Amino acid sequence: MKIGVTSRIVLAVAFATSSAAIFGAEKSETSHLEFVTEYIRELAAIENLRASGEQELKRITKSEESYPIAIHTSTLMSLELGSQIRMLKRMHLNPPFDDLIPNITGFYEAKMALHQRLIEISKAFVAGPEEGVDYGKLAAEVPEIRARNDYIDQSLFESTPLIFATLIDPKEDSKHHTNHLIITKAERAKLIDDITTDFGAKLERKDQNFTIGAAKALKDYLLKKDYKSSDDPWGQ
Repeated sequence: MKIGVTSRIVLAVAFATSSAAIFGAEKSETSHLEFVTEYIRELAAIENLRASGEQELKRITKSEESYPIAIHTSTLMSLELGSQIRMLKRMHLNPPFDDLIPNITGFYEAKMALHQRLIEISKAFVAGPEEGVDYGKLAAEVPEIRARNDYIDQSLFESTPLIFATLIDPKEDSKHHTNHLIITKAERAKLIDDITTDFGAKLERKDQNFTIGAAKALKDYLLKKDYKSSDDPWGQ
């Protein structure tokens, strides 16, 4: 039986529609500006929680008082990281940046697992002596967890150039240089202002942690005069 052109078109559209329903339509790309704005917010949120927990620890007079603070801080960290993971999983970047968000969320998930383990260890100490529990072994696990957390933060810090690269316009100038950003001068100034406002004087400290260092590196990239904004004229 022959099928007319109109019938074939109808069948093709029907198949495409049913396929999209079954397999899910391809996720549209998130604005790169939206992604970087969110990432800056996430850095600031994590640093604020870390600093708050540090201030609480400075006020204690007995070492055993540190465990409830650890539970409180790590719980807040886990909740914040979970929120950040959900936010990022709603986003999507096309190649060559398609692995960037999954890699970041993977790091966040690993950090959550470490904070959950700190909560478990701290709860064991708060509960008091219990037969069969090796408290020395638990205490020795804490610096190992901190080292793993630092390693993840370092990996996130080392991702900063790639995060900034999402803002670089791939279009080349007449000399085959990619020296323009995809954001306007106003949008660029807003990102710089967000970092400055969120981190303040911490950006100038010499003993920066990796989270502050990532924010500082991102700000430095945005301030580079080597890159023009999208509304700057294209030079020869």
